[in-house]
Amino acid sequence: MKRLTRASLAAAVLTAALVATTACSSGSSAGTESTAGSATSKYETIKPGVITIVTSSDLTPFAYIKDKKWVGVDIALVEEAAKNLGLKVDITGRDFDTLIPLVAGGQADMTMGSIADTDVRRKTVDFTLPDIIGNNALVVPKNSDIKTEDDVDGKKIGILQSSQALQYAQKYWTKANIVTFPSNNAARLALSGGGLDGILVDPQNAKAYTSQFGFKVALSAVNPEDRGGAWILNKKATNLRVALNEQLRTFLADGTTQKMLEKWNPADDAQPVIDWLKKYYAAHPSNKYSVE
Repeated sequence: MKRLTRASLAAAVLTAALVATTACSSGSSAGTESTAGSATSKYETIKPGVITIVTSSDLTPFAYIKDKKWVGVDIALVEEAAKNLGLKVDITGRDFDTLIPLVAGGQADMTMGSIADTDVRRKTVDFTLPDIIGNNALVVPKNSDIKTEDDVDGKKIGILQSSQALQYAQKYWTKANIVTFPSNNAARLALSGGGLDGILVDPQNAKAYTSQFGFKVALSAVNPEDRGGAWILNKKATNLRVALNEQLRTFLADGTTQKMLEKWNPADDAQPVIDWLKKYYAAHPSNKYSVE
């Protein structure tokens, strides 16, 4: 091994100094990024600058996968809100019954997909203002004799686990034989196979199933205590909830909500939804909703 001469030693020291200077320069850029990230740190997200979202992939037309991309009413609105707040969005698909526990336990910042705001759910999570109002449809085979809610007594009805539809059936259809499923598609497959007398789903899935699989809608079930479907957040995410409520109010006022409803849910008339949302927002003027 050759010994370093004084000249070569000096050159080595100079090279090291230049490397150190370059490293400091890169750190300066990282510091800028850190400063930009600190502007969004007030939103209490798991990852700074990112809203970590879990949802089910078959909550059409609110949250689902099309051409390997997440799309739908809720997806479009939350992505627009996140952009306005300087946040990115990271979405992962999970079984429906795990969504709220994941948010409540701090493994995700948010879940969504026209999920109903209920008193039971409010015990563990908070809700934004709603962006949808709807009901549930009982889908049955075309030869079914079910016509009214009284007709479900003794019938085997499939329903999505942990859903608002399940809560409705457990409260009002006490004489029916309720069978729960991890997804709406799983319930639909059971109905196609003859293992169920009907499935209680949202109107959008009902329309898809009746048009594609030859079923019919026997009846619609409307919960008189319905607060609509909303985005669900961890109870510690106060600033994020307030900021998202501000965005939802803006979207309703400037027509963005109606535009997204008409784009992603063209089968349903958006105007009744918009009219209901305007009245509901006026009745709940605080952006601290659902903690007012």
